[in-house]
Amino acid sequence: MKTIEDRDQKDNFPEILPVIPTVDVVVFPHMIVPLLVLDAKIIKGVQQSVERSKLVLLLAAKQQVNNLNTIGTKDLHDVGTIASIMRVIKIPEGGIKILVQGICKARAIEVIASDNNLQAIVEPFKNVEEKDVVALASVISDIKIIAENLSGSGGAFSPDFHLILSKMNDPEKIIDFILSHLVLSVEQAQELLEKTSQAEILAKLHGDLMREVEVSQLQERIKSDARESMNKAQKEFYLREQIRVIKKELGEEDDQEIDDLYNKLAQLDAPESVKTEIKRHIQRLSRTAPESMEATVTHNYLDWIFSLPWNIETEDRLDIDYARKILDAEHHGLKKIKERILDFISIRKLKQDGYAPILCFVGPPGTGKTSLGKSIAKSLGRKYARISLGGVKDEAEIRGHRRTYVGAMPGRFIQALKKAGSCNPLIVIDELDKIGADFRGDPSAAMLEVLDPQQNKTFHDNYLGIPFDLSKVMFVATANNLDTISEPLRDRLEIIELSGYILEEKITIAKKHLLERAINDSGLSDYKVDISDAVLKDIITSYTKEAGVRQFERTIRRLCSKAARSIVENDTIIKFDSDNIEKYLGPRKFMSEDALTQDLIGITNGLAWTPYGGEIIKIEAVLMSGKGKLILTGHLGNVMKESAQAALSYARVHAKEFGIDKKMFTNHDLHIHVPAGGVPKDGPSAGITMLLSILSVLTQRPINSKYAMTGELNLCGEVMPIGGVREKILAAQRSKVPHVILPYKNKNDLVDCQDLITSVEIILVKTANEAIDRVLLPAESKNKPSAAKV
Repeated sequence: MKTIEDRDQKDNFPEILPVIPTVDVVVFPHMIVPLLVLDAKIIKGVQQSVERSKLVLLLAAKQQVNNLNTIGTKDLHDVGTIASIMRVIKIPEGGIKILVQGICKARAIEVIASDNNLQAIVEPFKNVEEKDVVALASVISDIKIIAENLSGSGGAFSPDFHLILSKMNDPEKIIDFILSHLVLSVEQAQELLEKTSQAEILAKLHGDLMREVEVSQLQERIKSDARESMNKAQKEFYLREQIRVIKKELGEEDDQEIDDLYNKLAQLDAPESVKTEIKRHIQRLSRTAPESMEATVTHNYLDWIFSLPWNIETEDRLDIDYARKILDAEHHGLKKIKERILDFISIRKLKQDGYAPILCFVGPPGTGKTSLGKSIAKSLGRKYARISLGGVKDEAEIRGHRRTYVGAMPGRFIQALKKAGSCNPLIVIDELDKIGADFRGDPSAAMLEVLDPQQNKTFHDNYLGIPFDLSKVMFVATANNLDTISEPLRDRLEIIELSGYILEEKITIAKKHLLERAINDSGLSDYKVDISDAVLKDIITSYTKEAGVRQFERTIRRLCSKAARSIVENDTIIKFDSDNIEKYLGPRKFMSEDALTQDLIGITNGLAWTPYGGEIIKIEAVLMSGKGKLILTGHLGNVMKESAQAALSYARVHAKEFGIDKKMFTNHDLHIHVPAGGVPKDGPSAGITMLLSILSVLTQRPINSKYAMTGELNLCGEVMPIGGVREKILAAQRSKVPHVILPYKNKNDLVDCQDLITSVEIILVKTANEAIDRVLLPAESKNKPSAAKV
């Protein structure tokens, strides 16, 4: 092969040369490249060049050009390479192959396209002398070091690359050698071709080689990581095989564990669909490596499945006398609930698969709702489990977590069934009204399936992934307030309200349960510690103010702790009485100040319901000079404010009947206040109470303090029915108010209050005038204290 080595001929190049466009390749000086030419115009130019100078101009097409046939003069770079045609080969299909060698760089001053050929006026590049020889030598030295690193990395460059390059010193030959090994894009190669200085070219090549080093290091690091990973997997496989062989020699193969699971499956009394699913998981476990995470998850899942009581039931004890005995022994009062449980037992005795109610006990804290559920389970002979839903915000607490999560577990109901050990236990759902909700879902919505007898036959727990029958479970829910329970959930419940205990009931509960428990827990079983009825009554009235007995029990325990300390320190037993009780419990907290004890003007005893029982509230009214404004204070809600406005309107309309000057409404401001100001209050039941306070200040007639009242008032003067009757009567009884005024339409509610009527007189009224006639005292009682100043 003949090459061009005489560089002095550069000055003798013809001014016009045929142009050969190149696609995807840039030809540098001294580079030998084969080219395929198909275009007839270009072929003709090549033939003319072969006959004359054998020289052509190679111009690279710009990057965006994809089709050689569509290349125009504007699609070619201005700078190219003058090359010598070394060989021409014709192709049978048409076209030619040529072998060219680059001679020098040249600029195309003008590209001329004609019908016959493509030519260009060329201007060869002149050699530029390098001024900074030292810098050039430094770059060459760095390039040789990089070449050494590349040859050792085993990348795209062969080991001979560094050996050959290390023996070169001529910058031009070094450039040619590196370019023959580097893989560059058209744009990168063209950028190098257009540089006139060797220093510039070497600097650019230095950067390209540095990138090659980085790519090579990255590839080596990836290969190393992959190699380590493969080695680790091979090691684990080898060790696992050794363990398997050792276990085989010892007779402890994993097959024994799989056989045990199949034996458990054969003995499991579960539906066929459940058994099919379990079998599928056992087969998967047998094909899984024992040390893998999937095997651990499957093991845990199968453990849960086999531990559930699929068809394990306890037989109900359908003995009404025994159930009544248990309920009466463990809970005093609560007649309505006990009757409902006895009704359920009667139905079950007649029909084994009869309707099972979902009871919901609603009432103040400390009234025995949760413990009542345990007594019901005992009376029926069922297993007992308790689930507290207070503060639960995650739906997964009810339905369980999916097994894809780390630490996944079934929901609380499946866990309760496992703990109970039977599929028909009694489950107490505590604090149902305190379920929360957030971005993780609404647990109360998930409870709809649990508490619906038509749906819970196939309850779906996300962890189990198979249906479980909850229809045999007896659910008992407890709540303090129905307002926070959603309407669809409330619709599934049979609501039974627990009011609170009267004084006598609390004393009886203390004597039957609380005293004995407190004495035993304090270590006083061997000592005669006596707490009389008088002391218990004093504790109830002076130290506690509640519907239940929780605070009452704590106070009794305080007395027992004082007795225990006296025995330890002084070896004496304290005899508690009403005279020394303050010494051990501190000053009395409640002095019966809730209800009025004096007949005052503008102050009326009202009755209110709270989630914790009934309360006595005072409605205060004063009259002052002004412009007829109504001022309401005491943290009142909108409904209560409207009740005050309705009472004032009724008083204005009937002012003449009550002997009130109409100017009183325009020349004075009326201020109504309901203590305590920091406690929110709302509801319509204070209408009649507010009316009496308003009439009292307007007529200057005092109000009889022996009356407490409740009732909604309409503009016609009718007293409308209200709720919480028993709780309100209990509040009046605790405050020792002898007379209670109630709406006549609440007459039927008194059926459940017969035990209270003996100590409190109940007065039923249809209209406001009936209450006014009883409560407003004659106007001549001017010596009475007044809360109002006109």
